[in-house]
Order: sequence, then C-alpha cells, then structure tokens
Amino acid sequence: MRETTIAAIATPAGEGGIAVIRVSGPEAVLVCDRVFAGKKKLADAKTHTLSYGYITYDGKVLDEVLVAVMRAPRSFTGEDVVEINCHGGSFVTRSVLSAILASGAVMASPGEFTKRAFLNGKLDLSQAEAVIDLIQAESDAAVSLSVNQLEGKLSLPISKHREKILNLAASLDVMADFPDEDVEETPDAQVEETLLELIASLNKMKNQAEQGRLIRDGIQTVIVGKPNVGKSSLLNALSGTDRALVTKQAGTTRDVIEERVRLGDVCLNLFDTAGIRSGAETIEEMGIQKAKEYLEKADLVFFVVDRSREFEKEDQEILSLVKDKKTILVLNKADLDSVAALPEEVSTMPQVLLSAKQKEGIDRLAQTVEELFALGEITQKQDAVVINLRHKQAIGEAEACLNNALTTLKAGMPLDLLSVDLRGALEALGTITGQTVSDEIVDEIFSRFCLGK
Repeated sequence: MRETTIAAIATPAGEGGIAVIRVSGPEAVLVCDRVFAGKKKLADAKTHTLSYGYITYDGKVLDEVLVAVMRAPRSFTGEDVVEINCHGGSFVTRSVLSAILASGAVMASPGEFTKRAFLNGKLDLSQAEAVIDLIQAESDAAVSLSVNQLEGKLSLPISKHREKILNLAASLDVMADFPDEDVEETPDAQVEETLLELIASLNKMKNQAEQGRLIRDGIQTVIVGKPNVGKSSLLNALSGTDRALVTKQAGTTRDVIEERVRLGDVCLNLFDTAGIRSGAETIEEMGIQKAKEYLEKADLVFFVVDRSREFEKEDQEILSLVKDKKTILVLNKADLDSVAALPEEVSTMPQVLLSAKQKEGIDRLAQTVEELFALGEITQKQDAVVINLRHKQAIGEAEACLNNALTTLKAGMPLDLLSVDLRGALEALGTITGQTVSDEIVDEIFSRFCLGK
C-alpha cells in the first residue's frame, strides 16, 4: 500500500565508509524525527537539505548521521523521502534500520521505491526498468543505452507511435460509425502509407533490439578448435585467471568451461569447449558433442588455429561447422614462426593474430568483435535502442497487429476489423510504457529489483 511508510538499506551489504537508509511515504519525516536528535526537528528542515545529528533509540545513541530530507513531489518516489547517511558497519546499519522500523515504518519490498516512483508518475515503466539495467550494467555501452532509456528516449518514440495509431483508429471509427454523415474520409492510400511507415519504424527498432540485447546480456561466445591450439590459454588470457587447465596433453578439456569476461566495451559469455578431433575416447567424445551443441546457440565463435602448425583435416571439419556463424579466426601463437597455409574459404573471415600465452593481440580482438556486431555504431547514437526482451516482444506484437491491419485494408474488409488490429497494436505498445500493463506484470518486473531501490 502506498499509504504506508517504507524503509530499507539502499547501499550494498557489508562494511563501508557510509551506508544509506532510505525512508519513503506520508510519514517518512515523522518516523525519522522519532529517532533523530539534532539542533532542530526534521519536520522544520527545508526540502533538499542535510541535517546533522544522532540516531537514538531506547535511551541509546546508535550513530552519528547526516540526514537528507526531500519533500513530495520533488523526490525519486514522488513522496516524502528521508535518507539517513550513517557509518557503514553492518551492525550499525541494521541497528539504525531497526530503530526506524520500530518507530512506524515497514520493511520495503525489492524494488518498492522505484515501483512507487512509477505509480506516482515520476517514471514510466520503461524508465523504471532502465534503473535496474543501469545498476546491472557491466560496460560503458550498457550504461549509455540504459541512461538513454532512463531519460525517456525510448518512451518518446513509443508514445509518438501510439499517438499516430490512435489518430488513425479514431478516424476510421468515425467513418465506420457515421457512414451516411458528411465526414471527411481518410483515403485508403493514406491509411496504407501510415501503416507502412509505422511497420517500418517498429521493424527497425525490433532489429536493433538484438544488438541491444548483446550489449546488455553479453555475447554468447564459443571457443572452438582442435586440441592444443590454445583455446584454454585464450580463455585464461581473456578472463585474467587460470580458469582453464593448460597442458601439452591433447584432450585435457573434457567439458565446457564457462566464464563471463569484459572485452573492450562489451561483455562476453565465454564457453571453452573440448578440442574437436576424430578418434577421441568416449568421455572426450561426449565433450566434443557438447561443443557442437554450444556452437548451434552461439552469437559468436572464436575459431582458434595454431599458426605454427599446418591447417589440417580437423581444422577443415571445424571450419565446416562454423561457416554460417559470426566467426573470428584467431591465429594463435604469434610468438612462434608461422607455417600454416590457410585455405581460401577463410579469406573473408575476420582474422586476429595473437599470442594467448603472451597476452598480445587482445585489444585487436576486442576491436574486431565490436566491428563485427557494429556495437560502436549503436552506442554512438543518441536515439534509444531496445535492450529489454519484454520490450522487443511487445514491439514485435504491435508490428504483427499492424501487418494484419494492412492485410485487412488491402482485402477490402470492413473498417471495424481494421480498428481491432490497431487497438491490438496500441495495447502492445502501451505495455512498454505502462499504460496498458497488468498488475501482475508490474509486480513481476519490480520483484527483480534489489532491496532498497
């Protein structure tokens, strides 16, 4: 209930210089005044000011604090908000929170502060979701896209699309409801043009969403190659750890090793797989089969070749497996003399010369990944890029409705049927910004947030 006053620790668990306890609700100031001792009461403090004092409870001083008061509606949640800055010890922080709860506040649920901001009209739903994306961002690119969405750069085009669809639907409704009246009719050619423009725009947003997903969630990247070409060494070089065991013995890697790494300005979900070769024993063969399964789901493949060895039949077999994938040919062991004569089939494949052992060429590999996915081009734009799967699905649903409307129009069907599809598109786009979303979806979205946000 928004009538209650909620409180939670807004900073990460553990010890730190300071911790912040956030309180929001109609009695936020009153609740905090019950435990705050300063030169004057928080009720007398001006909005957006800091007050120095102590938190006391049951006759004891719990901590020395600075308290920020932000009055409605000029706060994150749109309610009265108090933020207590106390020392960052775990015990001290919990003691201060316990005093606040004992004085009339209730414990906030995960994401409840942001949920109240949404319910109070401070953020639309896409902006609220951008908050958690920003918190979880692991690269400059992910931060940039999340900030754009938080600033409303996704909400704006979605709202414009909804307005255009709504105007079209209203015009068609008038024509359908008053066929004998002297109302200005919208020509079929104009309706078709509007539908085509909307479909093209939504399709572009949906296609860009794939790049947004890669920036947000990371690129599913599989490392493949024959045994002893340096796959595990590459994983270790990229992760900065000895995550994978490296030996001269072929077939050391029997299972898939997973690691999430940051490469340049993108995140890779790396999968180091068993060396693919013929004549492997049963356990190793199982690892090879699993490597092939991971290849089918990969966004990107690092095809590792030992440039100090000939390009052999096993390399050729791997090449046939990756030819339809986004693949970078990693020419490993640059610190050794090259004897490999590469087949003509790899001439169009991006190639990177590196030494995993010496950790040389990693920057060039990062640059090649960004170029292959055009990620730099996306992040340089100031327009919003869809990074949320829920938004992508809603845009796809709206596009499908508009395509149905276009088919209905061309078939000469009644205008009522056209309006049904237009309203379906409105409904779908409205779920992005929250105008037509169900309470169940809202609750599910905010349940993914951290406590205190």
